[in-house]
Amino acid sequence: MPLTSNVDPEKLRENLSLPSYIDLNYFPMKSAMVTLWAAANAPRLNDLYPKAFDKRVSKHPIPALLFGGAAVKIHCKSSNANGSFERGIKDTDFIVPKNQGMDFYKLLLNMHKAFGTQYKSFVTANDRRFTMWRHGQRYRLTTINGITAEGTPTITVLDLFCDFIDLRHKVEAKDEFEKYKENLFTIGLENLLISKCQFILDFPKNRLEELKACECDYRVLPYPYYASDMVILGMEEKDVKDVCAIFLDHPIGKENEEINAEKMQKILDKDKKLALTVTLNLQNLKERTTTLEKWAKKSEISTVISRIDELLKFLPKIDKKWDKPWWNTAVETPIVE
Repeated sequence: MPLTSNVDPEKLRENLSLPSYIDLNYFPMKSAMVTLWAAANAPRLNDLYPKAFDKRVSKHPIPALLFGGAAVKIHCKSSNANGSFERGIKDTDFIVPKNQGMDFYKLLLNMHKAFGTQYKSFVTANDRRFTMWRHGQRYRLTTINGITAEGTPTITVLDLFCDFIDLRHKVEAKDEFEKYKENLFTIGLENLLISKCQFILDFPKNRLEELKACECDYRVLPYPYYASDMVILGMEEKDVKDVCAIFLDHPIGKENEEINAEKMQKILDKDKKLALTVTLNLQNLKERTTTLEKWAKKSEISTVISRIDELLKFLPKIDKKWDKPWWNTAVETPIVE
């Protein structure tokens, strides 16, 4: 104490050719710029910072990709400060190739030696146990995600996935590693949308009043075939905002920084269960315009809805009807409150 920073995250953002609208006042975004730059320059870090890295971190640049809210902030001006769908983020989520997972994990644990103690990560006993059980497929660390007015650090969990994101559904990311610069060091717009819209869980129907009391009933998905005593819930508010930001800032198309509907169609054609979850979340969002009015102008909402409509025309129509979970239930479930 006090925490130190030996680098200028804004200059690193410029070096990475990432958009200037990214608001680095969000501490996790500032940390992300430093981490992405370090991963991209992994082969020469030991030459640049010999006191921090006594040997080469990796033979090749590590194509570390962001997903989640941090990735949305990179792609979407409207999710940054003063944007219609701005929101705070508490952490960053990364995915890397499995064969470079350990290299990136070790890099994260040594970041503070080169760049300052603001960028320190460490491993708790629970983190170590979690990582051991995943056999190199997923890593967990504890990292600094903010600094209070008094200068005290706050901490959070950092999840590091390898090759694919395995939550409610499995979202493959292997094809995106070669395009990490083209996709702005993220998993790309299509996979970003899919990873946001894969959220789903069931909820007792006799507790619907609790949902209404916390103004969360907008999350009930339109699916009448499920068990009669349950309803299905979709995306949380943070994910709704992120998905809306993507549609507001990006048209449907095949150019760079456009949402490629045919690519999404090909991805979802391979996984009917994932396709159903994604389409249900998008359909629900389209029908909940009153929820969006809390944040955006009518013209912006109109743009979001029209682009969702356009995308849905391409996505697979799922005829099979499930009356029990078709998603992975062996994951951490947030408490609805």
